[in-house]
Amino acid sequence: MADPLAQFRKTPQTPAPGATTPPKDTDAYAAFGTKDKVFRLRIRRAMAPTRSPGYAYLLDVVYDGSFGTNFVLVYTFLMVLVRGKNLQALFFALENGMVDFIQEFDPDRWAKPTDETAPFIESIEVVVQESASSVSGAETKTDMQELLISA
Repeated sequence: MADPLAQFRKTPQTPAPGATTPPKDTDAYAAFGTKDKVFRLRIRRAMAPTRSPGYAYLLDVVYDGSFGTNFVLVYTFLMVLVRGKNLQALFFALENGMVDFIQEFDPDRWAKPTDETAPFIESIEVVVQESASSVSGAETKTDMQELLISA
């Protein structure tokens, strides 16, 4: 049986006979990276400090289904709104706790990707909550729809 998470593993469990790994281009933009065992999600924004909340505090991943254009990460103490395109693989990896980092595209750092089907993060907004009760109290159907529709 084929491994359904193989595409998200950095190193395959068993390499195919005669297969070689292409060299990684470290100067190219990648919307996200994955690992097998991840305890924290690094959130890299273009013009702000990197945040690294633990997966243990992630309460919910709210996304727009097969459209792949935006999602909200709901933590006990903050919310993260991500807008982009082709993010379906990222949703799957987030739900399985395998995303090591997500990063917003910075035109001053990278050339714009030419692959129109590659995941691309246009913006990341972080809203820090005063207390955990304000996160759970703020999550109404209208509020979540407004966040996703405004994307």
